[in-house]
Amino acid sequence: MTGFFNTVRQDLASGLGLLTRLPVMGLLSPAQRNSMVAWPLARSLWCWPLVGAGIGAITGGLGYVLQSGLHLAALPAVTLALAAQTALTGGFHEDGLADMADSYGANTRARKLEIMRDSRVGSYGVIALCLSFLVRAGALAALPAATLIPALALAGLLARAALLWVPTCLPPARPDGLARSLSPLPKTAFGIAQGITVVAYALWAWWWAGAGAVAHTALALMLPPAGAALAVLCLSHAAKKHLGGYTGDVLGATATLADCLTLAALTASVHP
Repeated sequence: MTGFFNTVRQDLASGLGLLTRLPVMGLLSPAQRNSMVAWPLARSLWCWPLVGAGIGAITGGLGYVLQSGLHLAALPAVTLALAAQTALTGGFHEDGLADMADSYGANTRARKLEIMRDSRVGSYGVIALCLSFLVRAGALAALPAATLIPALALAGLLARAALLWVPTCLPPARPDGLARSLSPLPKTAFGIAQGITVVAYALWAWWWAGAGAVAHTALALMLPPAGAALAVLCLSHAAKKHLGGYTGDVLGATATLADCLTLAALTASVHP
């Protein structure tokens, strides 16, 4: 059992270290902290949806406190919460969205991949970032303050689960980088990640349907996962057509778009 728990601890440290800026060394055993062996990033993907849900819950909690505790108006409250979320994650996925958007200014696959590795952000990237934050802030401002935690937890869960589907559809576009380290995708870890997502979504839908602040039509409950699936389909198609495969930036863009579409879809369940 000790070996199993050490594996889980290392996986959680890998997932948190990748998706957040939180210190993670405390999760490891002394032997793991002193080891020179690279962390098993691909093996840790089973916990990515859970990490995403945790990030969303923290963000939602802050938004709730700002609205209900400090009585800030909805839009500035959720915007500040999203700013805190960006600090927590380092804008990891948003960087991928900006890079992928900037690549549309090039005509060849090689030039697109070159642009996506450039740390500078162009006009397409700025526009994409502004639109993504506008959609999320607008959607969250339309939701009751009491639902911010479950709404953002769901969005974080589905966004990280959604990005894992891209490597199942496409090969890596480069021979190195994050994309290469996830190929071939570990089937067991992927299955656990999706299983966790399905169970968590079922529990969320049960709670959301019973919440007095929201409507609970079947269509409204189906829209969030449909939005995440749409993000996967759109960006997988774009990556295949323009890049010949996926990169880490494509995964980040998928997560960000899934986040936006999930939150937008949740506004359909708010009572008029």
